[in-house]
Amino acid sequence: MKAETEIQSTNAKDPAVKVDSLSIRFMLPQEKGAQTPKKKGLIQKFKKRPKKEFWALEDVEFEVQKGEILGVIGGNGAGKSTLLKIIAGIFPPTRGEVKTRGTVAPLIELGAAFNPELNGLENIYLSGSIYRIPRKVIKESLDDIIDFSGLRQFIRVPVKNYSSGMFMRLAFSLVIFFKPKIVLIDEVFSVGDEAFQQKSFERVLSFRKENASIILVTHDANLITQICDRVLVLSEGKSSFLGGAEDAVRHYRQLIQSGEGLNKEQKPPPEPESSRWGSKEVEIVSVDFADQTGQIKKEFTPGDYFEARIRFESRLQNKAPVFGVAVSTIYKLFIYGPNTLEADFPKDIPSSGVVRFVIPELPLMEGDYLFSAAVYDETLSKAYDHHEQMYHFRVLGDQKKEFGSVKIRSSWKLDHE
Repeated sequence: MKAETEIQSTNAKDPAVKVDSLSIRFMLPQEKGAQTPKKKGLIQKFKKRPKKEFWALEDVEFEVQKGEILGVIGGNGAGKSTLLKIIAGIFPPTRGEVKTRGTVAPLIELGAAFNPELNGLENIYLSGSIYRIPRKVIKESLDDIIDFSGLRQFIRVPVKNYSSGMFMRLAFSLVIFFKPKIVLIDEVFSVGDEAFQQKSFERVLSFRKENASIILVTHDANLITQICDRVLVLSEGKSSFLGGAEDAVRHYRQLIQSGEGLNKEQKPPPEPESSRWGSKEVEIVSVDFADQTGQIKKEFTPGDYFEARIRFESRLQNKAPVFGVAVSTIYKLFIYGPNTLEADFPKDIPSSGVVRFVIPELPLMEGDYLFSAAVYDETLSKAYDHHEQMYHFRVLGDQKKEFGSVKIRSSWKLDHE
């Protein structure tokens, strides 16, 4: 057995996290009545029940590069949270090893180091010392931590009097302000209200710009496909797939259909399609983004030529469909949603083809964006095929000190009185 260690190499190409043949075994008590005597004496009452061996993870291997976001998905009991706890150093592995390069911020079991009798301010210093953060560094970040949490008026109140949301907000704010190089996330984006969730999500994504690595455990397939560079699929403690996000989600859904994470006597539920609906009389086959040369890409800069190519197949007879798109922020805030109803667009369409939605100069600022594509009847009341926020593209920074999501043509003037 080898515990989690820190990589000392200075080679820029070395991975931030290296997991090698990782396995962990737990000894679980047998169920009551499993080949145990039926005596009820005092000695028998305290006699140790037999235990059985359970391998929560077996021979899991992967690397995470600097600046990479690795998603981890799998059914209940697949070993996702256990994996993060081993990387964080909470659990020692039974076999194999984990090597990390840089400070680890475990956004798991938030607030575990808090003392409920101490107030919020005291717990910031206490938790910082447990994470081995110098007191000087804590003091320098103190105002930012408190402001981010939104708890300044309660910071001297004992945390035992906090609501669960306040408790989690303070714990989350504390961890993310210590400039980690490796961030471990286990379903923490339900912390606080919607506004706090959005700025928390934005803060975590900003770590990528600082070349930090993120390992994200979540059940949100849309989130996985939108932000993850690669995805690890765990099945019954073993690595079932490691690769591109869309392929990984497709593989995981196949596992669900075969009963992944369910008892043998249970039947898997039908796969929900909340992000797609319609009669399929006109079917959207694929959506790609391209530049002016026709090169398929997912990253643009403000002012770039942007084109969405919507490939379709139609079985309509003497009907004119309406194509539409929508652009939203990563927080699902709607920005723009045009359609072909009022545009100079052909009424008759072929049985198959590509609809090209063109923005000559992309007016979006730096950030991640969701893209919806749809086709409806002329009344816009019947959906032939609607893909709600199923696609994602990124706008890279142009080094200008401007803020927001949309770049509006504007100017500044000064009049002397």
